[in-house]
Amino acid sequence: MSGEGGRSMDEAIAWHLRLPDARPDEWNAFVAWLEASPDHAAAYDRIAADDALLTDALRPAEWAPAPSPQVNASADRWWGRWRWGATAAGFAVAAALALPLWPDGSSNPVAPILLETAPGVRRSARLEDGSVVAMNGGTRLSIDRASPRLVTLEKGEAVFTVVHDAAKPFEVRSGGVRLQDVGTVFNVTSEGRGVSVQVAEGAVLFRPDRERLTLTAGDALSIADAAGRPRLTRVPAADVGGWRRNRLAFSATPLPMVAAALARNLGTEVTIDAALAKTLFTGSLSLAGGSESTVPRLARLVDTGWSRVGRRWTLTPRNHVTR
Repeated sequence: MSGEGGRSMDEAIAWHLRLPDARPDEWNAFVAWLEASPDHAAAYDRIAADDALLTDALRPAEWAPAPSPQVNASADRWWGRWRWGATAAGFAVAAALALPLWPDGSSNPVAPILLETAPGVRRSARLEDGSVVAMNGGTRLSIDRASPRLVTLEKGEAVFTVVHDAAKPFEVRSGGVRLQDVGTVFNVTSEGRGVSVQVAEGAVLFRPDRERLTLTAGDALSIADAAGRPRLTRVPAADVGGWRRNRLAFSATPLPMVAAALARNLGTEVTIDAALAKTLFTGSLSLAGGSESTVPRLARLVDTGWSRVGRRWTLTPRNHVTR
């Protein structure tokens, strides 16, 4: 093969060999390369598929994968309750428009303001104090009318860009966990009983009434439930809230949590076979091609099979799947 197509294949082979030990910055470069040309994505998918076929051909019939592998692939005012729904296209990403949001004298003075997005739909809202909350798909949060700088994230994911006020700290509550702003931009995810927070700028106080841990730019904290012990890691600050740019970055993340992130962003159901529940994924994914390209590419990166029925995708051990 020669010309542009040949160069794309050569580059795809080089990336495929490089990814197992890639650093976060190399993953970002890989995603940028994929997005630079449709030929790049097609070439990489072909190389990954050919490699999977070769691996299957060389694998002994009695071979079984080791359990729990670690994978390094490295317009208006809104009152009361407002729900944004998905469009027929499924992967509906709203324009990043911050609309004003504040209490109205005619509204119920007790009930909180509730905002909710359907999976695959994103919205931004400007709060009374000028702070902005960007909501990912499948997200629900409430705002206290009496204390508009008190927000509860009930489920999903949101990025908070906060106007700092030392006299009236901005607070986010989720899953029994309190987070207090110290002038910052941070991402919070609520999944089941677990909560995670990543800081892009400034600082956040984790449980100011207890541990009072200070998280600064690049810090990431996750906790399984309110009674659990927090786990601290580091992430590139530029990757925080990357879903707003159609990019997701993961570090030693269990596949079910990766699947939940894809469901929020793509508006489609992604399930993980029980045998893969403890498989960890480190790497970055581009959402630009929707579920049709993102889910199969994830499957190739973690060496699993995939199947699809309607809008539901399932990842399974590759030697068990039928497509």
